[in-house]
Amino acid sequence: MMTTEIKELFVEELNLLKKIQKYGKEHSQGELERVEKVKLLLLYRIYSNLYSSLLLTAQVLKTGKSSFFQLPIGLLLRCCFTDCLFALYIQRAGRKRVYEELDLRTIEYANSMLERKEVYRDQVKSTGKILDDVFIDHLWELTMEDNFLGQLTLDDNLEELTVIKQSKQQLKDEGFSRVKSVMTKDVVNFLIRIPELEKEATRLFHYYKYFSQYEHFSENGQGDVLSSSKKDGNDNIHLPSAIRALNAGVEIVMNNHGK
Repeated sequence: MMTTEIKELFVEELNLLKKIQKYGKEHSQGELERVEKVKLLLLYRIYSNLYSSLLLTAQVLKTGKSSFFQLPIGLLLRCCFTDCLFALYIQRAGRKRVYEELDLRTIEYANSMLERKEVYRDQVKSTGKILDDVFIDHLWELTMEDNFLGQLTLDDNLEELTVIKQSKQQLKDEGFSRVKSVMTKDVVNFLIRIPELEKEATRLFHYYKYFSQYEHFSENGQGDVLSSSKKDGNDNIHLPSAIRALNAGVEIVMNNHGK
């Protein structure tokens, strides 16, 4: 990236951050309906990732090493685009479908957390307390019960309380029309059928797909970023344009109000 492009990227990121910050100050999370509250949470996530990207952009301006920072910037922006697409989806998919989707994602999150017990053990042990692993596991189960009681199954047939996952069959038995949360591609296929969203959703998806390549390692590049010893940070993407596409999506999210 040329210095002028980096400066342009910094300005675009900063302007969008200010816009989201202003919107957040004008909307209290406690006074919002569920979908509007989730939309605000998604905007907070976009703000957080975009702010981190801004800090990295500032380092590019300071050091001139765009290839070193372009990978983490791309990974952060990927999250921004997928969150923006999902925010558009929950505004237009209909309350019944959206509520089910939100419930399903909470269940998936809880199920995934059950597999992260080892991380919790390390956190507890870092306090310096000498606690038995079995006792720590029991604390973990109680924590999961407190936070996800409605999304998990409690097996009380054992001597000790055990939290177990909800299976796909359990979800079907509970009346869920889906047993897996909607994929980003499915979100886009839904959005592009809405005439006034087709252009913006398509652009958001193309940038999401582009930055998704940054997640996958290749000896020939990270995404389409080709680091060169002769020219630092060769890439075939114009990052300021990516932020402008994200800005257009965020504008719709903020102004749509679920309609």
